[in-house]
Amino acid sequence: MKRTFLNYNKQELIEKINLISIEQVGSQVITKYRDTVTSVSDVSNRYEIFDIKSYLKDKIDTIEKNFNITKYYFRITKGIQELTLLSDTIEIEGISFHKSFFILNSSDKSRRLSFNTGLYCDAKNFYVVSSVKNLGLTKKHLRGVTQAAEVASVGLNGETFDEQIESIRSIIGHRISLSKLRDCVVTDSEVKADHLKFDALKNAIIYYASEGRLKLTDLQYKTLKTQSEKLVIDNTNDFYVDAFWVFQTYLRLFSKQDSHVVKRETERIMSITQWAVRNQMLESLGI
Repeated sequence: MKRTFLNYNKQELIEKINLISIEQVGSQVITKYRDTVTSVSDVSNRYEIFDIKSYLKDKIDTIEKNFNITKYYFRITKGIQELTLLSDTIEIEGISFHKSFFILNSSDKSRRLSFNTGLYCDAKNFYVVSSVKNLGLTKKHLRGVTQAAEVASVGLNGETFDEQIESIRSIIGHRISLSKLRDCVVTDSEVKADHLKFDALKNAIIYYASEGRLKLTDLQYKTLKTQSEKLVIDNTNDFYVDAFWVFQTYLRLFSKQDSHVVKRETERIMSITQWAVRNQMLESLGI
């Protein structure tokens, strides 16, 4: 399900944030929203309660110093508090992306505290979250989480997204072979989850091909339908796909996931930059 973003109104958003109440009573953490209890969770003596209300307001102020916030998504579900902020728009190969900020917290131990930055494509509903030096956080609610959160945005400035944008632009006009694509996704052939991700990507390629966006031969179709764990790719059934297109297709598989998951999968799929080949070179080879 696609998130519904609201036009940014700082006063309105702050009022919503101020309705959050999280307190520890003995060995329980009690979460309230609008004075209604939404979660009660038992915790150990290693648990550290986190002041997400102050953190959200502080991060909004910090982000506003460098970026023009235009939209926001705010969610309170049981013990989960989530805020996504969209700011300035940039264009890559005719596709618009918002510079975005993702903050997620839970007071019921269901989620780690996380703060990440990335790009959001509203038209195609997918996120790109890359590693940025001196920026970002994913941490359990144990002792030290507050201190870690304080330094998580040290690297936040006007150049935060430059490297991420440049990396994406570097794969435009390139293609990657299915065999190298599998190497990027299936980093460990013994890990079933990696094979399932590659199977999901192959199914997405088939789906978009059915819409006329890609022409597949019978052999290519059969190759894509073969389970990753059983798939053998050689020079008889290997073929190339557009690198920028498959990058988008892969990340769309994780549009409902938390930002730290998207971050991991962004780094996984961005390894295609090592293997992508310029279209002109392939065409000169008759491929």
